[in-house]
Amino acid sequence: MRDAPSLRYGPNPASRQPPQRSATPSSASVSAPRRRSGWGRTLGFLLLAGLAGAGWIERDALMSFAGYGDKPEAPAAQAKDKPAEGDPDTVTLDETGRTRAGVREGKAVIRRIVLPVRAPGTVAFDERRVTHLKPRTQGRVLSLAVQPGDRVHAGQVLATLDAAGILDARNGLASANAALGEAVASEQAAALQMKRGQDQLSFGGVAKAEVERRQVDLAKAQAAVKSAQANTDMYRAQYERLAPAEGAAPGTSAIVTPIAGVVTSVGITIGDVIDTARNAITVADPSRMLVLANLYGPDIARVKTGDQATIAAPIPGSERFAGTVGAINAALDPATNTAPARIEIANPGDTLRANMFVSVTIAADIGRSGVTIPAAAVQETEQGPIAFVRTGPDTFVRRALTLGIRRADWVEVEGGVAEGETVATQGSFALKAILLRSLLGSTD
Repeated sequence: MRDAPSLRYGPNPASRQPPQRSATPSSASVSAPRRRSGWGRTLGFLLLAGLAGAGWIERDALMSFAGYGDKPEAPAAQAKDKPAEGDPDTVTLDETGRTRAGVREGKAVIRRIVLPVRAPGTVAFDERRVTHLKPRTQGRVLSLAVQPGDRVHAGQVLATLDAAGILDARNGLASANAALGEAVASEQAAALQMKRGQDQLSFGGVAKAEVERRQVDLAKAQAAVKSAQANTDMYRAQYERLAPAEGAAPGTSAIVTPIAGVVTSVGITIGDVIDTARNAITVADPSRMLVLANLYGPDIARVKTGDQATIAAPIPGSERFAGTVGAINAALDPATNTAPARIEIANPGDTLRANMFVSVTIAADIGRSGVTIPAAAVQETEQGPIAFVRTGPDTFVRRALTLGIRRADWVEVEGGVAEGETVATQGSFALKAILLRSLLGSTD
């Protein structure tokens, strides 16, 4: 029927007013909501719309104020959540209200202030675990047993050379041995002549001057023996250094690695004639690697030797690597204006590779302790950060905060909260919303 609307809204169709809400108090207040004038309601809605756009209140609160909320009215026995009368910074919220708002709590505790410093890093070989192998003598490469990427063990022959220097060393040793034998024989003859002269001198068979001359000859012979012995030792050491490995062909020299690791580069080919100044093969031990974390700006002063570090590599399924800052370079990189921090880490399974980019997080010990609260307890306002401190069984007080170091899990509080106090963490936004509604003259 066409007159059904008039039956619903009253006898005057031109003033179709929606039915008044029930006088039963809602779950957000114990008192009936006050009637707002048209202009007052419009201004209040515009203010709430601005606050919602700024992130101060949620959309549900705005729709509820405008009268579009679709939540059913709560019974009168429902718990109350409203600012305490006479104190705009205190919110009263009983256990039922806290459960409905999802309020959780945490403690303000004193802890060591450790700031996570995040920096990009690059993996590199530890130069103390890298060897650049050169030939021991000039020669022509006869064989090459490795290529880049090969695993080698300590003492393994990597290449052999046809080295003429070995023959020179062997011939020099033989000549030195002959000269040593001649010097020893001369010394023995001089010693014999000296003994005979001393015997003859006792009965006048030889002049004293002759005995003194023989003493000089013996001293020269002894000096010649020492010189020949030194020359022999020199040639022997040279030959032993250049001598071929056991079972190798005479006149050949081997390039042997002193460490176990991986061949990273090979600078020779078969047939090359190389000398002792040329890098032939490079071997690196990848069991422990270096991570160079590029520190920038104030982080250079925050990070200290001994700080713990965690390295994340861009490898699917790879675990994080733990290490310790060993040193921080005193000079800045002119290209990046950063100071590299050296972090030595174990590398099981050769997971990390040289020149790989990684993410580094260093736990920088600031050198002090301070009061901290969970990060979820901090709410941002136009006047600055705040937190809600529980002061009674059902009361929370808003406190302005002065913050220090901020982390994802906790923040340092330099003022506003004392050690041992309880703060609202999860659900603290609901407490802020209650205070904001009170500023608009409403608690529904």
